[in-house]
Amino acid sequence: MGFDYKARVKTPIHDEPIGKLLDSLRMESAFFTQSTLSKPWAMSMPPMHNCMMFHMVVEGCAFFRIGASSVKLESGDFILFPKGEGHNLHDGDCTHFTPLGELPIKAVTERFETLEFGGGGETTDMVCGVLLFQHPLAIKLLGVLPSYILIRQNSAQAEAPATNVVSNISQLLKAETSGVGIGAEAVIARLADILVISAMRQHLNQLDDEQVGWLGALEDDRIGQALSLIHESPERHWALEELAHNVGMSRTSFAQQFKRLVGNTPMEYLAEWRMSLAYSKLQLSKDSMLSIALDIGYQSEAAFSRAFKKIIGKSPNEVRKAYQLTSS
Repeated sequence: MGFDYKARVKTPIHDEPIGKLLDSLRMESAFFTQSTLSKPWAMSMPPMHNCMMFHMVVEGCAFFRIGASSVKLESGDFILFPKGEGHNLHDGDCTHFTPLGELPIKAVTERFETLEFGGGGETTDMVCGVLLFQHPLAIKLLGVLPSYILIRQNSAQAEAPATNVVSNISQLLKAETSGVGIGAEAVIARLADILVISAMRQHLNQLDDEQVGWLGALEDDRIGQALSLIHESPERHWALEELAHNVGMSRTSFAQQFKRLVGNTPMEYLAEWRMSLAYSKLQLSKDSMLSIALDIGYQSEAAFSRAFKKIIGKSPNEVRKAYQLTSS
């Protein structure tokens, strides 16, 4: 019997629901910067909407401040800002923070840059990146992620599999950024994706049931199935009874369990999910308003616009124009 590779490649990869969620984020790398910083130095990073920012200390040390929190990173340590919140980083002493836009950054390729900055003293080498995520589920995921995720190379959890992955990927990323050769930009982007997903996976694995929140619904056999039905067919005119029937529950039990695990009713979740999809389409596509409306189950542009503004707080045109202004 021969090897049927066609059948094998068509076999879906099975993973737990949270694993599928992380895989679906489909991040698109915005840019990476290899930084050599010499004392005294200090800089400020602005907030970046729908982006995740990370910094990996290759050699030396750096201090990070976000809100009232302050942390020190040493060689091999990694910090991720999942919500793209603005933050400051410095050498531990310097208090004159230079904004990102005023730094002497040099472009090597469209997505890879270098930075040499500071007063010429003791140096710190870092790899920094900004990743843009597009999938609407990422917005839901942010609700259970903290302002930052910190992974230390020499921590008590250093032998954990996820930590080892982060450490190993960090070393590969360090090697690739030390000299940008043929194909390096694509390799750096893939490594950064894996690095960020591994860091989030490690954090999620450490949460208890009460902290998991909405993600716990994905793990529930029947409510998770209902969520999948909504995610896969948002344009369908779902009724509460139909969803309950599809997952083998009574209407009342389904509604109560869904509300308890997800935090809102099935119909509220369906409306929010549709608007999340529309929000992404408005920013990342040139589809017409009517086309977007039809794709998510509305029969007219007017009905879609009313529902969108009720949930998002802005009209579809306002969202599209604001994104075009910030990305131009």
